[in-house]
Amino acid sequence: MADYRVYEMRPTERFCVVIGLAGILCVCGYLFYASIFFVALLPFIKGPAIKAYCRYRAERRRNQLLLQFRDFLYSLSASFATGRHLCEALEEAARNLGDIYGGSLMENEIQTMIRSIRETGQSEPRTLETFALYSGLADAESFAEVYGTCRKTGGNLVSAVNKAAAVIGEKISIEQEIRTMVSQKKLEGRIIMAMPVILIVFLQTSSPDYLSVMYHTAAGRLLMTGALAAMSAAAIIIERITRIEI
Repeated sequence: MADYRVYEMRPTERFCVVIGLAGILCVCGYLFYASIFFVALLPFIKGPAIKAYCRYRAERRRNQLLLQFRDFLYSLSASFATGRHLCEALEEAARNLGDIYGGSLMENEIQTMIRSIRETGQSEPRTLETFALYSGLADAESFAEVYGTCRKTGGNLVSAVNKAAAVIGEKISIEQEIRTMVSQKKLEGRIIMAMPVILIVFLQTSSPDYLSVMYHTAAGRLLMTGALAAMSAAAIIIERITRIEI
């Protein structure tokens, strides 16, 4: 199974990230210092930037998997209600998710679970626990615990799965609503952060002499450095404020 807790970059993707980062440094250097010497900082910030990018991609991929896992639970609940066992329910869920998404992360994981049960003889509860571990989803862990407990105690599997699917599905829906609201606030913050840059570009385009004192005097460079530091600090604060663990 794929490990959704980490994100492995491809060499081409890493190259594109480094080139993009170098471009950002050149733009910042030109806007705030009328020089591209900022690119010399690339070796020092490349590592942290790549780690931040990997965290972002891993989180985004887990969020996609979470939405698909919700639909997987609904399909699994409906299949159990008709008397299917887990393998048949997984096959039905794979077909349903294929119709919805046309090839998805969850569909690939379902196929892996089916192979683990049929070809390697892994137990059904253990298969769900393995998926929950590598997915990094707390909701998948909760479902695996419910299923494993029912199998061990002989409880009403259909009723337990139906209730778990309903509760977890509603929880995921609420989480997505919260993420949507947070994303809107993040976008507003990023728009506000972009305004000073847009203003500098406008002034350099319309009246370059107006900003020349900022690029050719020590006081001007000091002020530009302070402005850049303040914008960077504000960007970090905005990201931390809007980063809500659900």
